[in-house]
Amino acid sequence: MSSRLFAARKSGRMIWLKCLMGLALLCAPLLATAWWNGDWAYRKKITLDGAETPALGGQVQQVLLPIRLHAGNFLFFDAQQSGADLRFVAADDKTPLNFHIEQFDPINEIAIVWVQVPSVGAKDSAVYLYYGNPQAAAAGNVAKASFDPHTVAAFHFAEREGLPRDATGYGNNASSSSGSQGAAGASGFGLGLSAVQSLRIPATPSLATLAGSGWTVMLWAKTAEAAATGTILSRSEADKALVFGLEGGKPYLALADGTRKARVAADKPIDGGTWHHLAFTLADKARLYVDGQEVASGALQAPELKGDVLIGAGAAGGGLAAEIDELQISNLARAADWVRAAAVGQDPQSKLVQYGGDESGGGNDYLAVIRTLANAVSLDGWIIIGFIGVLGLFSMEVMVTKMRTIVRMRRQNEEFLGVFRDASSPLAQLDADAANAKIRDWSESPLFHLFHRGINEVFSVQKLTGGVMTPQAFEVVRAGLEATMVEESHRLNNRLVLLTLSVSGAPFLGLLGTVVGIMITFASIAMAGDVNVNTIAPGVAAALTATVSGLVVAIPVLFGYNFLATRIRELTTGMEVFANEILGKLALRSSLAELAGTLASAPALQAVAA
Repeated sequence: MSSRLFAARKSGRMIWLKCLMGLALLCAPLLATAWWNGDWAYRKKITLDGAETPALGGQVQQVLLPIRLHAGNFLFFDAQQSGADLRFVAADDKTPLNFHIEQFDPINEIAIVWVQVPSVGAKDSAVYLYYGNPQAAAAGNVAKASFDPHTVAAFHFAEREGLPRDATGYGNNASSSSGSQGAAGASGFGLGLSAVQSLRIPATPSLATLAGSGWTVMLWAKTAEAAATGTILSRSEADKALVFGLEGGKPYLALADGTRKARVAADKPIDGGTWHHLAFTLADKARLYVDGQEVASGALQAPELKGDVLIGAGAAGGGLAAEIDELQISNLARAADWVRAAAVGQDPQSKLVQYGGDESGGGNDYLAVIRTLANAVSLDGWIIIGFIGVLGLFSMEVMVTKMRTIVRMRRQNEEFLGVFRDASSPLAQLDADAANAKIRDWSESPLFHLFHRGINEVFSVQKLTGGVMTPQAFEVVRAGLEATMVEESHRLNNRLVLLTLSVSGAPFLGLLGTVVGIMITFASIAMAGDVNVNTIAPGVAAALTATVSGLVVAIPVLFGYNFLATRIRELTTGMEVFANEILGKLALRSSLAELAGTLASAPALQAVAA
C-alpha cells in the first residue's frame, strides 16, 4: 500500500513539474532580456532578413536603410513629438547605430528614419529601436555620421521650403532648383521635374572625379509616361561630358572626352508611372542598374570632371519629365551587391525589413497590438464600439440577474416539493392556512405560486357550489392554474429580448463600423495618392476592430441566452407537470368526499325503505 502511495505521489510531482515547465515555456517571451538603457521605456526589434532576402544574393554589410514607421507598427503616442528619443542599437543590444530622421510626423503618424545597419540578409541581421524617454535630448547632428565617407552627396528632398540640402557632412547643397518640392516620393517627399526644370549642385572638391577614382550615382525615378526620353544627370567641363538619362525608356550612360566618345545602354525600357531605382557605377568600366539588377556594362574610362552636377534639363532643355527621390552620389564605384541592397532596402514595397512586437520594461508587451489598434480607431469607430459596449453591459446585467433568479426558483421549488410530497405535512392535505404561512419563504417558487392559486380557486368555487366540485368547477381551477403558468412564464422570460437584440444586433453594428472604417481608409488613400501596405493595413485593422467588438459581445451573450432558455424551459415543463399533479389530487379528493357522503347516507336510506 505504501509503495502505491509513494508511486502516486511521485507521479503527481512529475505532473506538477511538467506543468511548471510548460508554464515556463509559455512565459519565456515575457522574461526580460538585455536592455540597452533603462531610461528608455520601450523597444522594438526590427529584423533585416525578410521575404526580399533572396534578391540580395547574400549578406551585405554597412548599408543605409530607411526604417518606415506608421500607426500599424509604431506607437507614436509613447515617443516624443519630435522623435528626439529615438535610438537604434545593433542586434547585440549594446552598440548604438548612426541614424538620422528624414521625416517624423506624429499627427499623421508616419516617420522615415535612415539607419546605418551592420548587415542585411543574414539570419541574425536585426536592430533594436528604442523610444519612450521624455527626458532624452536629440541625438545631435547624426545625419553626417549616418553615411559612410564615400557618400559625398545625398538628397532626401524632404524640404518643403528653400533649396534641397545635402544630408551628408560634405555640405554639397543645391545652389538652384526650379523643380516642384513636396511631391510624393519613393520615400517620403520627392522632387518633381518637367522637361525644362533642373537642380544644380555646385562643384566642390568632394564631387570631383579624378584620375583613377570612380563614381556612383543612385536615385529613384518615376517618369510621367512610358518610353520617356530625357536627361537625368549631366556634367560637363570643356570638351568632357557625362550624361545619364533615358532614351525611349531605356537607361543609358554617355561619356565624351575630347574626340573619344562612348555609350552604354540597356536593352529594355522601364515602364512609366512606377518608381524605379536607377544607378550607374563608373571606374575603368561602366555598369548600369535598374532596381538593383545590372542591365548593361561596357569598358568606359571615366574622364576627370570637376564641374557642377546638373539634375534634369540643361541650358537647351531636354530634361527628363519625372519625379525623383533619394539621390546619392559616391566618389567610388560601388559593388554590385551594395547597389542591389540599396535598391531592395529602399523600395517602398520591400519586405526586407520586418517589424516585431513592442517590448516594455525589458519584456514583451503583448498589449502593444491592442494599443496600436486603439490609436488607429477613428471617432465613428469608437462611437459604434461604444454602442456595442453598452449592449454588452446591459446583456451581462440581464444574464447575471436572470441566472440568480433561476437559481433561487429551482432551490425553492425543490424545498416546496419536498414538503408537498410528504404525506404527513399540511400542504399534502391541501391546507390553505399552511399555504398562506409559507408565502414569504417560497416567494420565488413558481410551483408554490401554482399551488397557492389552485387552493384559492378550489375554496372560491366550493363557496359557490356548496362544497361540491363539479366538472365545471374543475375547469375554473384549471383556468386559474393556466393563468398562473402564463404569468410565471412571462416573469421567467422578462428582459430576455435584450439578449436576442445583442446577439443579432452587435455583429451588424460591428460590421457597420468596419465598412465605414474601410471606406474612410480608402478615401484617405485616394486623397493622399499613396497606395501601399503601410497606409492600408492600420486603417483596415482598426476598422476590423469594430467587427471583433461585436462578436466579442454577441458570442458570450449567445451562449448565455441558450443556457438561460434551457433552464427556463425546464422550469416551464415542471410547472405543467405540477399543475396536472394538483388537478389529479383535487379530483381524487373530490371523489373520496363523494364516496364518504354516499356511505354516510346509506343507513338513513335503508330505514326509510323499511
